[in-house]
Amino acid sequence: MNPIYVPILAAKQGEFSALLNLQSTVSGRIMPLFNVPNPGNEKSLEDAIAKSAVKTGKAWSGREAFLDIVKWKPNARTESGIHVLEFAFSQFRSQGVTVHPVVAYDRWDDHEYSQALKNIRASHSVMFCIRLDSEAIEDMGDLPYFADRMNQIMSELDVSTDNCYVLIDLGDVSKSAMPDVLANAETAIDATRSLGFGTVILAGSSMPASINEAVGTPDAAGCIPRIEMMVWKAIFAERNDRSIIFGDYAIRNPNAADGIIAQHSNAKIRYTINNQFFIVRGHSKQLTRIGMQSKELAKILVASQHYMGPTFSWGDAQILGCSIGTKEIGSLTTWIGIDSNHHIQTIVAEIYEYQQQVAPISVPVQGDFV
Repeated sequence: MNPIYVPILAAKQGEFSALLNLQSTVSGRIMPLFNVPNPGNEKSLEDAIAKSAVKTGKAWSGREAFLDIVKWKPNARTESGIHVLEFAFSQFRSQGVTVHPVVAYDRWDDHEYSQALKNIRASHSVMFCIRLDSEAIEDMGDLPYFADRMNQIMSELDVSTDNCYVLIDLGDVSKSAMPDVLANAETAIDATRSLGFGTVILAGSSMPASINEAVGTPDAAGCIPRIEMMVWKAIFAERNDRSIIFGDYAIRNPNAADGIIAQHSNAKIRYTINNQFFIVRGHSKQLTRIGMQSKELAKILVASQHYMGPTFSWGDAQILGCSIGTKEIGSLTTWIGIDSNHHIQTIVAEIYEYQQQVAPISVPVQGDFV
């Protein structure tokens, strides 16, 4: 699998709708990283993970993906005592999704966590992906120490840089300055390349945790920069390296909590455009139901210069339908699917077009990115 984009997605219904409705030329160019949702203590953990796996199978069966449990404690176990990562891995694979485990650099010292990864390695053919977060990037200041840590992980998992991805996870960059993020990214790429890693995934997210932080006034619209994309473009323009793969958290914030239902949720459309998010925000659902607000927001988006037309993606067609009243879309989960579907289509087109602009290659291209 040689993806050009790795979207980091919650394994939830909205994201499944987005994936199910992708154009085939787009789904063939991405490799999602699924974060297993944590249902907390109110539900059976095994039932919740199994249901998530079944839904993932319906959306992504027959394809490859990464699998992570970042929303769980590193030593989390199911009711029957199986480590959550092992259980989730088996459930997702049983549904036809060829998942590959993510190895969290900052969690490796937890014996139960590292043992679960070794157990998976012992019984399955997998391509690990080592996730390097802010702690790892800080450790890169002492390169021999960082190298020792990475070599320990790879040695105990019996993998090499030839059969292992590395994910540089810049996390929430919504309040960061682009030069600072770029410097961290370049430091991390140079450090991992010095260890021999060929394929590097560079990911981050500029979407704030709350929509109020993006557009502060109710019933207003505005644009926010996608720092992670601008950083990737700057690096690609300098290095012309197609082995540095772009990743992001789609239209969610990396630190978004699972299962939180806000009493005053806003109607909103998060619409991805070149280097930015165009956000149209409504007001509290306590004042007007989400469906009624969404029609007005969709009208604003469709009338704007940013709207790409109903044929661009399934999500765009849904937005047009909402704007003219052929359907009322009042579910926030449905809007996550719509926004995410448009986002993924846009990112693949944006990456492809930028790569062609900077360094064209003479290969046949299937599909039409408009």
